[in-house]
Amino acid sequence: MLQEWLLELLAGFGKLFIHPIFYFSFLLAFVVGMFRVNRERKDFHTRVYDIYQEIRYILPSSLFLGLLLSLVAIGFGFTLPLELLNVIAAVTIVLSAGGFRLLSPAWTIGLALLIFSVSEKIGYSFIPYDGLSLNKILMTMAIILALLLMTEGILMLKRGWQGTSPRLVDSPRGLKVGVQFAQRLWLVPVFLVLPAGDLTAPWPWWPVISVGSETYSLIWFPFLIGFAQLIKSTLPELAVKATGKSVMAIGAVTLLLAVSAYWVPLLAVVSAVFAFVGRIWISWRHYAYEKDRHYFFTPQPKGVMILGILPYTPAKKMDLKIGEIIYKVNGIDVNTESEFYEALQKNAAYCKLEVLDVNGQNRFAQGSLYEGQHYELGLILVDEGKELAAEEAK
Repeated sequence: MLQEWLLELLAGFGKLFIHPIFYFSFLLAFVVGMFRVNRERKDFHTRVYDIYQEIRYILPSSLFLGLLLSLVAIGFGFTLPLELLNVIAAVTIVLSAGGFRLLSPAWTIGLALLIFSVSEKIGYSFIPYDGLSLNKILMTMAIILALLLMTEGILMLKRGWQGTSPRLVDSPRGLKVGVQFAQRLWLVPVFLVLPAGDLTAPWPWWPVISVGSETYSLIWFPFLIGFAQLIKSTLPELAVKATGKSVMAIGAVTLLLAVSAYWVPLLAVVSAVFAFVGRIWISWRHYAYEKDRHYFFTPQPKGVMILGILPYTPAKKMDLKIGEIIYKVNGIDVNTESEFYEALQKNAAYCKLEVLDVNGQNRFAQGSLYEGQHYELGLILVDEGKELAAEEAK
């Protein structure tokens, strides 16, 4: 039996690389990255990150969490028919028309669960297998939804705030001000059990949530998780982490409801509706909060604020961060971008910056420069919006 399970694990592993969602995720990330680069070039005449930035985040952060979920899923024997997984994949592809914004498990899996539930009520079944417990299938879907929703929150806390894209927008007074756009796509592959195959239950109590099947197979299924968030009133780290904590809380409550469906089957559908509406509420709450708040990335009365930092540049090596204010360059006070670069040219080989960090503390940042790098320090400053506004007025 052990040999059969090992062979089935290998076969399930291979199924990941023939699943369309696996390749679709990279294509989607590439297309979104292309639109981001075009937007950055329009706003700043340069790109901040290259077109592959979104692709870099797809797997490294989420693979470990996917393996942890796989241990839970195989250990409890989470069983879903392949046809239902195909519905989840189809819903994911449809919702991806909005970019990463609608790819929360609350919406992709939640909508698939509701479609499946309604179709069963009206007499149209996705599942060709007789004797399977529909209530247990709904419960399993709800538990997977909850676990992936909590995974979304964890990924937002750990990685969602990194590598945000700066943008220029018009303030209510018609001035150009800065905002940050956080967006990320993660591929979370999870081993699941299919209710058809050559495997038999390894233990009498397995699967814990039995759908009525007697033989099984495995699949490493690629779930897509994505989010997008515009941030104007604070630092991206604070805003995205706050959203991530809320998503985790919604996921925990959803999990409690989903597990309770073991005794009250209707709670499986209730948990999906709760997750669906709860995730909408989180997004709306962020939008409503930001709508009436003052812009954070604005021209400063003293110094120039950092809106973006290009990777692999002297500014990155000096550990400068977005939101910090540079008020002196080589001992010279600066209040505009032109003053900043004029002061930078006072020393052709070395620069010393006096910075007010995001905690209100003064610090020094310094580093070596090379000839021709004065305008290649790698900073995008909020003051740059003044120059763009002046160009548009001409």
